[in-house]
Amino acid sequence: MQLQQLSTTELDFAIAALGECYRRLDAAEMTAKELSQEGFALMFKSAYEDITKQH
Repeated sequence: MQLQQLSTTELDFAIAALGECYRRLDAAEMTAKELSQEGFALMFKSAYEDITKQH
């Protein structure tokens, strides 16, 4: 996802998805450092999809 190409709404969704990722990590008692880049990308994709379905 290129930041310059995001609309304001998409940017809001991306920020909300990041918040959801860190909420999930906290619930699992994990840190972002404990995930691989691939693992975090999958979690972000899932969180982003959940956020966009709500709106």
